[in-house]
Amino acid sequence: MKIKIDIYSGFLGAGKTFLMKKLITEGAYEKNIAIIENEFGEVSIDAAILRQSSIEVKEINSGCICCQVTGDFKEAVLEVIEKYNPDRIIVEPSGVAKLTDIIKVFREGKLKEKLEVDNIITVIDPEKFDMYINNFKNFYEDQILNTKKIVLSRVQKLDYEKVQEVVSKIRKLNKRAVIISEDWRKIKGKEILNQNDYESLNLKSSNLFKPRLSKKLEEFKKADEVFETFAIYPNSKISKLELISKFKFISSSKSYGDVLRAKGIIKLIDGSYGQFDFVKDEFDIREIKDNNSSVISFIGIKLNKEELKGLFKWG
Repeated sequence: MKIKIDIYSGFLGAGKTFLMKKLITEGAYEKNIAIIENEFGEVSIDAAILRQSSIEVKEINSGCICCQVTGDFKEAVLEVIEKYNPDRIIVEPSGVAKLTDIIKVFREGKLKEKLEVDNIITVIDPEKFDMYINNFKNFYEDQILNTKKIVLSRVQKLDYEKVQEVVSKIRKLNKRAVIISEDWRKIKGKEILNQNDYESLNLKSSNLFKPRLSKKLEEFKKADEVFETFAIYPNSKISKLELISKFKFISSSKSYGDVLRAKGIIKLIDGSYGQFDFVKDEFDIREIKDNNSSVISFIGIKLNKEELKGLFKWG
């Protein structure tokens, strides 16, 4: 019997890690599972979050699946199969990965023989839909076109009409996907996972697994040709208010380049550690346990690394 594969896609900061954690902690996955978590960059933040759910996490931090690490990704999958023998593998690609490239990997060679893609879920933040599709159309549309299920995040921040407007735009791009537009905090994990209009499909027979590209194929670029990333490792404590202030400054200034996404784990004034997320004018921080080091990872375009390093020198 082939091992099932679930793929969780979503552009930068959409919330796919937190959706995965919700489903796992609520018992939506009952059998032995492993996660392959792929960051675009040199450090992994999300893996630390997922480990709190007592699951196996294999990290790949040398880039995103659609860039230069396809070979490493295949080896990581085979290693997980051999080491853990899971019933199901959950794959969380980088936010700038294309589903076409990910699906293609599972249709080739040894992986095709051992694995069967089951759920493909794309998480979309409706508040940022227009901004991302206008500025990063090729990456964003690819994640919408090639998914089976779309889950909207942070819908509680918008009125019903705005959410339905985004649903209508998504439906024009993908007429067959299940779209969950309710506040996922009020839906049980199993209900999200099992809300399907179709059976689990075979790679050979399903049109869902034939990657669908947007019309302007020649304009497609690899993620590392568009985005860049780097990390810093602060060694001092900082208050939540000061950290929030720094990211507000980044949002309002052009001195640091176009910072699309930042996330990290920081030691706070009281000695505890906070895990934070920053996405274009939004900042959120929460406590994280069992951590003993600080790191901040940035993703953006034309980043001014020296200015960012200077901003986060404190103590």
